Amino acid sequence: MEYPSLVWHLKRTSLFEDWELDDLERLSKTTPYRKFSAGDVIYHMDDPADAIYFLKSGLVKVSKLFPNGKEAILGVVGQYDAFGELLLTAQERRPTQAEAIEDTILILLPRAGLEVLLETRPKVALKFIQIMAARLFESQAWSAEVSAYSAPGRLASLLFRFALEFGHATNDGTRVDLKLTQEDLSRMIGATRETVSHCLNRLKASGAISRTRAPFVVHQGKLEAFIAAEE
Repeated sequence: MEYPSLVWHLKRTSLFEDWELDDLERLSKTTPYRKFSAGDVIYHMDDPADAIYFLKSGLVKVSKLFPNGKEAILGVVGQYDAFGELLLTAQERRPTQAEAIEDTILILLPRAGLEVLLETRPKVALKFIQIMAARLFESQAWSAEVSAYSAPGRLASLLFRFALEFGHATNDGTRVDLKLTQEDLSRMIGATRETVSHCLNRLKASGAISRTRAPFVVHQGKLEAFIAAEE
């Protein structure tokens, strides 16, 4: 078998990390790859909730679109994370839209296959519940931050979370290689692009970040101090 194979990538997802390779080999026959270019929509709001996705490579943003044309970005999904799992009954429709931020390869597990796993593998069912509970906790935590912080604090908190999840250390600080524009950031913290621009300049002046455009370079200690001062 040639590695890294589909089995190798499945093994690195939280849902299947405890599985034996023989079991993953059988599962891989029902979990094809799907490739998307930057800007491609993976699924739209109101599409059938017919699959769960795992990221082999790339980045995906999950958004909520409103009738007035506005978009709220609910999160960014990175390598080996899962998304699209919250509503997987035959009658449900997607409440969100998923779009590739950069060229992306996904592993697709159809709803029917997931249902079989949940019915026949108690450990998978438990892990699935844990993943959903973690997502709910993250959503509640972010809602609390939105209520507790002003726009500068929300942006600083968001960049800190990105640094922990997607950042890598460099001599200049923690580099966050997310291809997000100031408009994207504004849609994530519930502010205007102009407000985000002003907040980024404040963060740079405080020494919490070195760049006001992607890729961001953040200094986590100073970023934490900025957040604490905003409380």
